Amino acid sequence: MRILVTGGAGYIGSHVVYELIDQGYEVSVVDDMSLGMKENIDPRARFIKGNTLSNADLDPVLSGGIDAVIHLAAWKAAGESMIDPAKYANNNLIGTMNLLNACDRHGIKNFVFSSTASVYGIPQYIPMDEDHPTDPINYYGETKLQIERNLKWFSELRGIRFAALRYFNAAGY
Repeated sequence: MRILVTGGAGYIGSHVVYELIDQGYEVSVVDDMSLGMKENIDPRARFIKGNTLSNADLDPVLSGGIDAVIHLAAWKAAGESMIDPAKYANNNLIGTMNLLNACDRHGIKNFVFSSTASVYGIPQYIPMDEDHPTDPINYYGETKLQIERNLKWFSELRGIRFAALRYFNAAGY
């Protein structure tokens, strides 16, 4: 199975790539290196320096028989998102919509999205569960929630199968 990982040079992405390759998957990585680090890239992966906003970057890799996409690329600083929401709308929302449209063009129906627990906002009860109401308190969380809603529509309208992973703070090295 061939898998594209966006943001595969970042902290979470690089760990996902290593594990996928160790499990026998063929992995391609698209990362613009704005947050990723070269030393994080598994040399066994096919690396494409590119951005989800660019069809010129996405189409060549997606046309190569990709079976699934794991989308981890995003701007992620909650505080910054309140100062520069346009940056987050462009990269997170528009970049993901462009990636989804590219997947649709190439018949890719399996999509894993790196969301965030920030979609929940202030906890209304603890422990929180997946049924907890969503009410982001920053624009970063809002972009992720809007993407989850877009994925629901892509599922209904285009038959894409998706999972949205709502992480709390990642830790480690």
